[in-house]
Amino acid sequence: MCALKEYNLDEIIQNVAQSCDLLDWNYSLRDFESIGQNYFGVLVPLYLIGTDGSGKEVKLSLVLKLAPTDKRFRLSDAVTRMFDREMFVYRVVLSKYREIQKGLSVVHFVVPTCYYIHQKYCEEVIVMQDMREDGYIPYTGQTFLDLDHTIVSLKSLAKFHALSFILRQIDEKLYTEIKQKCVPLSDLTDKRFLEVLNDRLLKALEKFADTEYVSLLSNLQRNCAEYIKQTVEFTAATCICHGDMWKENILFKYRDTKPVEACIIDYQTTRTCSLAYDVLYLITSSTDSTLRRQHYGQLLDTYYETFDNYIKTAGYGTETLYPRTSFDNDLKVVAPACLIVANTALWLSNGLQQEGHVRSKNIPSTHEEMSTAVQKYTSVVKNIIDDFSMYGYLNV
Repeated sequence: MCALKEYNLDEIIQNVAQSCDLLDWNYSLRDFESIGQNYFGVLVPLYLIGTDGSGKEVKLSLVLKLAPTDKRFRLSDAVTRMFDREMFVYRVVLSKYREIQKGLSVVHFVVPTCYYIHQKYCEEVIVMQDMREDGYIPYTGQTFLDLDHTIVSLKSLAKFHALSFILRQIDEKLYTEIKQKCVPLSDLTDKRFLEVLNDRLLKALEKFADTEYVSLLSNLQRNCAEYIKQTVEFTAATCICHGDMWKENILFKYRDTKPVEACIIDYQTTRTCSLAYDVLYLITSSTDSTLRRQHYGQLLDTYYETFDNYIKTAGYGTETLYPRTSFDNDLKVVAPACLIVANTALWLSNGLQQEGHVRSKNIPSTHEEMSTAVQKYTSVVKNIIDDFSMYGYLNV
């Protein structure tokens, strides 16, 4: 129970029960032994059982997302801002998207129900629907997504972006309010993260010493902040983007072992950005080079056709809001930033980040393990650079 020692769980669940008009309620924790702190919080699954006004039993499967209990994460205000951002997204953005979708005759973007939010500093809580009870589960098959999972993910992302465009058309005032909260990434809005990106590029230069990639990586390192800024200031359009779009932030629903729907989660990094960034980062971070080289064009077509159809269902046209030519041009503009952020994520996920507040979860313990981790990291980064060069996005 140590993960919950700072929280009054009874009070939290009482607020949820009241919001759902439940009587005679009780709750039970589920799989508590599997609860662990991730980089930015603690997830606690439980059942809430009660009766409605007619006496009928109601059973809700919930997940409590709690602010980190590790004090290292509170030394700066980064995590506080991230939780504040995610609470805002569930409370304002996704609830509005639910409302918009009620009038659309199309397969909806999947939005978990949010039952309760508590915003007190260091006691932040988001209580939401546990999508596992509805058949949505994480992808655990391999290191990278296969074609079917990638296509389903891109279709979901396209609907998320389309809803942002639709919202802007029907409620410019609310969209402006959201933009003021979901600010772009820059050295002004998140100086610490820009410092991390820069530091990981320096580490990449060490690993790629005496290779043909030094010049490119040096350029990215010198101009890191400018390339991040390009994703907003030099693209044809921006919208409300996820900001950390990779396979670990997607749940999948299956039919006959094949993925048929995706549910995007973890909105802590939601920000104003080019939609091309979200798309390219998802493909870059979550697929291998073999899949990209065989299906890259198909993946882009899948995304844009879904985006286009969703916009048209709401009565608008992409030819004026965001034509395909603009999307293709923006991919080239955002590619350097995608590579910069992917480099940091890959450094972390391959066990190479051994110091700092956010460290790799599985750090190599032997020289051989470290050598393997470095080889895997450099291989993936090299493949991304080579693929971007092949697309005409980068010049090695």
